[in-house]
Amino acid sequence: MTVRLKILLLFLVGFSLSTFSFSSAESIEKRFKNKEKLAYKIYFNGVPSGKIEWRYLGRQKIKEGEVEVIYLVADTKILELLNLTSREKVFLDSKTYLPLRVERNLVVFGKKELITESYDQVAGKVSIKKKNSKVTEEVLVQDKPIHNILDLLYFFPQGIELKPDGWMEFNLPTQKVKIKLAGERSLKTNGSSKDTYLLIGRGARRFNLWLDKEKRLPLRLEFITLAGKITIKRLHVK
Repeated sequence: MTVRLKILLLFLVGFSLSTFSFSSAESIEKRFKNKEKLAYKIYFNGVPSGKIEWRYLGRQKIKEGEVEVIYLVADTKILELLNLTSREKVFLDSKTYLPLRVERNLVVFGKKELITESYDQVAGKVSIKKKNSKVTEEVLVQDKPIHNILDLLYFFPQGIELKPDGWMEFNLPTQKVKIKLAGERSLKTNGSSKDTYLLIGRGARRFNLWLDKEKRLPLRLEFITLAGKITIKRLHVK
């Protein structure tokens, strides 16, 4: 898999990172209340190119502890750059909402990949095991706490005070990301206007993120690649 493709996967397969805990945020169950799913549509240079859906599967007990389970479905086709089908489960600690495990079932250009990520938040390590790959296991070391891109843009901490001055720094397994509030904006989506926070991000790619001002759920994400602009828009916003 090329570096460019890996970067596209990073943003498209999912979008919390931070040096903050999620303990003061609204619970995941409440954020999904009365919603069967959170659905998003993907556009490449304005052309519909796929979808992403999140579902809440409830609370479970696994060997790492009690967790909240989120299920992700993603289907994306962007010209010859990316042809991806993804089914993933994200297991978040019920108290801190930090990731403990991610199970991925991917089909990339017809090739199946089974990936399991295990997070050791005490040691600051992520173990990644792969099937159908030449490299079957690798261990990454990162500053603590370690977050996962899959719960970044969907569950941005409500307990964080957004200020226009200064960057907030976050840790992912393979990189660090910075996010800053650019200001409040009115965003037209699904035929109506929503009050939002506009955030700008710096990492493997620069990106803009519009968060619903009330719930802090993402309404839109935009980032530029060498091939063009990718936009991810929330569907059925009331």
